[in-house]
Amino acid sequence: MPPDPRPPDSRQFPDSRQFPDSRQFPDSRQFKDAGAVVLAAGGGARMGGDKMLLDLLGKPVISYCLDAFQRSGRVGQIVVVASSRNRSKIQDLVSASGYDKVVDVVEGGLRRQDSTAIGVERLLDGGADGLEWVLVHDGARPFVDETMIDNGLAAAAATGSAVPALPVSDTIKRAGPDGNVDETLEREYLRAVQTPQVFRLDVLVPIMRSVEDVTDDAALVELAGGRVAFFDGHPDNIKLTTPADMERAVAIAARRTGVPNSGLAYRWGTGFDGHAFVAGGPLRLGGVDIEHDRHLEGHSDGDVLLHAIASAILGGSGLGDLGGNFPSSDGAYAGIDSRKLLHSAAAMASDAGWVVSHVDATIIAQQPKLASHVKRINESIAGSLAIALDSVNTKVTSTDNVGAIGRAEGIAAQAIVTLSARAVS
Repeated sequence: MPPDPRPPDSRQFPDSRQFPDSRQFPDSRQFKDAGAVVLAAGGGARMGGDKMLLDLLGKPVISYCLDAFQRSGRVGQIVVVASSRNRSKIQDLVSASGYDKVVDVVEGGLRRQDSTAIGVERLLDGGADGLEWVLVHDGARPFVDETMIDNGLAAAAATGSAVPALPVSDTIKRAGPDGNVDETLEREYLRAVQTPQVFRLDVLVPIMRSVEDVTDDAALVELAGGRVAFFDGHPDNIKLTTPADMERAVAIAARRTGVPNSGLAYRWGTGFDGHAFVAGGPLRLGGVDIEHDRHLEGHSDGDVLLHAIASAILGGSGLGDLGGNFPSSDGAYAGIDSRKLLHSAAAMASDAGWVVSHVDATIIAQQPKLASHVKRINESIAGSLAIALDSVNTKVTSTDNVGAIGRAEGIAAQAIVTLSARAVS
């Protein structure tokens, strides 16, 4: 029979489903030294670049959590788990910033729990005397602080593991297989979980190489039959996933540090394009084929919407215009899918230090009727730019039968793109 993974006599402790005030726990100074594993191996596709190294009020994002663990009196060692792409840059950052608690920057595994296991095993390889606890933290959560670290260690004393969490304020519904509402969950018992997640080593180590796929490390303890306590999370302790999260992080960092956020650059670019109709469908708009008896004439595929957005990206980045970068005189662009032009424009902006945060676009057309296609168009644009769907807003209007567009002779589009600064790597 396999050993019981639960901490000894765990049944004598209070029900971990409670959401206790952290002040009920003992002073965390009773604990032995802890190690921290900072997970920094994510690809950052939706952010438009490696989010660990994005500039956040003059510092790379990952520096904020490393600062907190470096200051903590309970943390003796830190291991950063990086990707093959950012490992050397994070090593350089650690060396230049004087993080003497960081014992290594190692390369992560295929899954989250594999990266956690690699980090924990590296802590243990260090032979640290008295190491009893490990805090596993997402490097993309910059606003962990020493109070949260202490509260997590205190909360984990009862059960061997604990996670920071916030009560859920929204109503949560479970979707059924048909995509419709299956049930409404009781909000009183729901929590939004953050990191750092805290584990006693003898609880986590035997199960951290589990074959089960999990989305957080505490789930391994749950699957093994162990108990996980809650402690108070913090609304500031956000995870950076999309450019919109970065904008929120700037405001939080400015409030916490007192550094004005006006120093972080934002730019806006505008774009416009229009083409005449020619016979033969389908109509191509926003990277989507729309059934129609005519299409838009153009050297590429005539997608005026994507051309307007690409032009706005280039303009906001100070990179000229669409025709200058992708001239119609170049046969390489004859009939090209405009999604490739859009992707190239975004990549050029990224190389210049800018990432697309939001797109607001308007299609100006008398015919055909396009409102029913807007959802697909937004999805196509968001996918091409690797940004969140709610960061794309496409509108449709007409000229009320005025002018060439009003006579259904063609279609035009205009766009405004918000760009935020990013670290140039």
